[in-house]
Amino acid sequence: MKILHFISSGGLFGAEQVMLSLSRYARQNGIEAVIGAIHDRRDPHLEIIEKARREALPTVVFKSRGLLDINTIRELRNFLKADNIDVLHTHNYKSDFLGLIAARMAKIPVVATAHGFTDMTRAVTFYEKLDRWLLSSFFDRVVVVTSKIFPRWQGERKKVIANGIDIHPFTATNVDRAKIRARYGMKPEDFVVATVGRLSKEKNQALLVNAFMPLAKQNGRLKLLIIGDGPQRQNLKNLVTQLGLTSQVIFTGIITETAAMYRAMDIFALSSLAEGVPITLLEAMASKVAVVATKVGGIPDIIRDTETGLLVTSQDADDLTQALNSLMTDKSKRQMLTAAAFDFVRANYSLEQMGQAYQKIYTEVLH
Repeated sequence: MKILHFISSGGLFGAEQVMLSLSRYARQNGIEAVIGAIHDRRDPHLEIIEKARREALPTVVFKSRGLLDINTIRELRNFLKADNIDVLHTHNYKSDFLGLIAARMAKIPVVATAHGFTDMTRAVTFYEKLDRWLLSSFFDRVVVVTSKIFPRWQGERKKVIANGIDIHPFTATNVDRAKIRARYGMKPEDFVVATVGRLSKEKNQALLVNAFMPLAKQNGRLKLLIIGDGPQRQNLKNLVTQLGLTSQVIFTGIITETAAMYRAMDIFALSSLAEGVPITLLEAMASKVAVVATKVGGIPDIIRDTETGLLVTSQDADDLTQALNSLMTDKSKRQMLTAAAFDFVRANYSLEQMGQAYQKIYTEVLH
């Protein structure tokens, strides 16, 4: 069996991490998997290809000039045939559009994973509505990472497979916490709140900055570490300046190897407006970092409020401030939550569980 994972990538985020994990799992289990990405001149992010190549995973890049580039479709169809791909697996709306046509031309099954819909702009809303129609009408299987995605469609071709992670990189004990902190100007005695992800409207890091502000004013040793990059970076920097927090908020930019970074954190926070099953949240829990997140998408499936983490109301800065403060001031609560969270992720969100479920899907569409 040979699978092509295909995406129009905006960086190294959740969907890309799932592709890499599934490719690693396939390699471990004697299945061939290729990671394919679209190179768009207007958005030329190929971090996933660079990371895959560092891990010696097979890769292929397709050039594109737009949403329905005929040359890209032709190039993809030719690759599917020449490389004897058995199943095409697409991971976002642009790869869904292009992949569906190419797979039908190559006469092979096509599987899609809906990692989540944001509906953040009129253009994105239009494309995502079109994508939902294509997914429900023409794909051989459609995987959603939580039942809260695409709830109106309950067709037989729809399957729920939660994201999973390999917990081993996040349990390393040889990481120098002080050294990592020092790299970003933080001291061992600092208390560090952190977030990881694309700096975008749907991730809503502005809410976290605003929630962090009253706590930071009371405690100069409190730091906020923002890991990632994206279109909201400058707006967030401007907000930090306006709130007088430049000495306490650190922007790291993109970090492709994040496992060690969790060791520098005391609390991991997600303030998103929309989510599927966030890989970064699973990683933080596997790293035994206390977590707080907004009650959106599939997050309540992962965080059992006051048992494995804390849930807060979306767009409510005061609620987030109170949750952060309750974790900051109660070490025993943090320890209780992190122990339960680690066990929960290990039991319910493993790479093995995710990998086996997808292998079953691939087998089904080939028979």
